[in-house]
Amino acid sequence: MSKRTIKPVLLIVMDGWGMGSGGPEDAIAQANTPVFDRLWAEYAHTTLMTHGPYVGLPAKNDMGGSEVGHLTMGAGEILDQGPTRINKAVADGSFLKSDALQKVMAAGEAGGTVHLMGLLSDGNIHSHINNFKALINAAFERGVKSLRVHALLDGRDVGIQTAQKYVCELEQEFTFINSHDGFGYCFASGGGRERIVMDRDRDWSKVEEGWNLMVHGQGDQRFPSMMAAIEHMRGENPDLIDQDMDGFVIVDDHDQPLGAMHDGDAVVMVNFRGDRAIEITEAFELDDFDGFDRGRRPDVVYAGMMVYDEDRNLPELQLMGPSSVANPFGRRILELGIKQFRLTETQKYPHVTFFFNGGYRQPLDASMEDYILIPSDKGVSFSDAPEMKANEIAEKAIELVNTGEYGFGLINIANADMVGHCGIMASAIRAIETVDAAVGRIIEALAAVGGSALITADHGNAEEMMVFNKDGESEACTKHSINPVPCILFDPAYDGSYSLRQPDDQQTILTQPGLAHLAGTLFEVMGLPVPDDIYPSLIERN
Repeated sequence: MSKRTIKPVLLIVMDGWGMGSGGPEDAIAQANTPVFDRLWAEYAHTTLMTHGPYVGLPAKNDMGGSEVGHLTMGAGEILDQGPTRINKAVADGSFLKSDALQKVMAAGEAGGTVHLMGLLSDGNIHSHINNFKALINAAFERGVKSLRVHALLDGRDVGIQTAQKYVCELEQEFTFINSHDGFGYCFASGGGRERIVMDRDRDWSKVEEGWNLMVHGQGDQRFPSMMAAIEHMRGENPDLIDQDMDGFVIVDDHDQPLGAMHDGDAVVMVNFRGDRAIEITEAFELDDFDGFDRGRRPDVVYAGMMVYDEDRNLPELQLMGPSSVANPFGRRILELGIKQFRLTETQKYPHVTFFFNGGYRQPLDASMEDYILIPSDKGVSFSDAPEMKANEIAEKAIELVNTGEYGFGLINIANADMVGHCGIMASAIRAIETVDAAVGRIIEALAAVGGSALITADHGNAEEMMVFNKDGESEACTKHSINPVPCILFDPAYDGSYSLRQPDDQQTILTQPGLAHLAGTLFEVMGLPVPDDIYPSLIERN
C-alpha cells in the first residue's frame, strides 16, 4: 500500500469547546479565534449533541464527558454507558445478584465492615449518589452491621459548593438504619476530588494521602462529622470549591478514626468511570505496587463498580461487567491496512487510547499504530499555565503528518476542558486562543499534503464559565455543559458540493447529528465504504 493511497485524515478533538450563548460567561466567544472563525465560515460544518441519550446516558440533561465521548466516537454508534447500564441493573434487581457483590456482602455478614469510597454527587460523570444508596440499602437488607463511607467531594461536575447537600442525603439513610439495633453506618473520611484519590497523572502523593486517610485513619485534619469538616473549611475560606477541600478523617470522642480498614473488611470503589479510579485500585490490588509505601496493607475484599483497566482486568471483582466495543474504528481501519496515530498530553491519553478503542489500551499492531503521549506538567495549576501542551502537540502532529506514513490520526487538545474546570475566565480565554492557534498550525501542514480533518469536541465546558442565579448574581462554573459542539470538515479541495447534516428538532436520537456519526463520516472522508453496522456519515451531497 503506497503512502498516499489514502491521504491523511485527522480527527481533532478540541476537548471542552462547546457552542455557547456568546454572553459574558462564554470564554470561547470572548477569545480571539481567527482560525476557528475562518473554518466555520469557509467549510462545511454542523453541531453535534454530546450529552444524555445521544451518548448512551440515561437522562436527557446528563452531561457528557471525555470517556463517553471518545467511546461513542470510536464505536460509531450509541451504546448504553456505565450509568445507564447500572441504572437498568438496579431497576431489574440484577445489580444485587453479581458474584462480586455477593463476596462484598459476605465479608460484611461475617463481621467485617463494608467500606464505600467514591465521588459523592449526582454529576453522573464519574459516579452517582444513587449507587451509594443502592449499596447501603443492599447491605442493610443483608444484615451487614457495619458500613463506612469515604466521600470524595465534587464541586466540578455539580455546583461548586454543594457537598453538604449530598452529605445530608446519606445522613438521612444512616439515621434510619442506625435506629435498628446493632447497626452502625456513618461517614469515615472525606476530601476534595482534586486533593485526594482521584488522580490520573500518576501523582502518587494524592493517592497516598487518600490511602492514609481511608485505610489507616491518619490525617492532620480530624473532625467529629462531615458537616463539621465542611463548615470549618468554608469558614476559613468562603470561596473554597468542594473539589479543593483538604482531606480529613472523621473521629470519635477519643480522637479515634471511625473507619480505618482491617483484615476481613470489604471495600467498594463506587465510581463507574475508570480513569480516576484506577490508581487507588492499583494500590489495593497489586502485590508489586510501587507508587508509594502503603504501610500495613489490610487483607480486604476489593471491588469496583466496573472494570477500570481491561488489559489488566482491574479490579478483579466488578459489580458490573465491562462496556466494550467489538469492532471500534481503530480496529476497523487497522484491518484495512491503514497506519494510524493517537496524540495528546497526559490528561487525555486514556481517552484517545482505551476509550476510543472501546476497551483496549495498547496497540493491536505496534507497527501500524503509534500512541504518542506528551507529558503534562506536574505541580502546576492549569489556570496558571493555560497553554498546557497544545504547542508541543501541534509540533508533533506536524511532524507525523509530514512523514507521509499515516492514513489516520486522532489528536486531543485538552486546554478548553482542563482550564475550564478551574473556573477562571482570563485563563480560559488564553487556553482557547492557544487551541485555536495550534489547530491553525496543524491544518496548515495538513493542507500542504492534501489531507483533511474533522475538527470537533467531545463535550462543552469553556463556553459556560459562570452561572447566574435568579438575582442575576454569578458564580464560577467548573463543570461540563450540555451545549452542542462544533463539527467542521476541513477539506482544502472543498467546492461547496456537499454539506454536513444539520440538527433538526424533528430528528430522533439516532438521526440527530452526534458523536456516533463521526466514525461513518471519517470513512467517507477517507474514500472508504461506510460499514453497515455503524451510524451513517454526516456528509450530504448538494
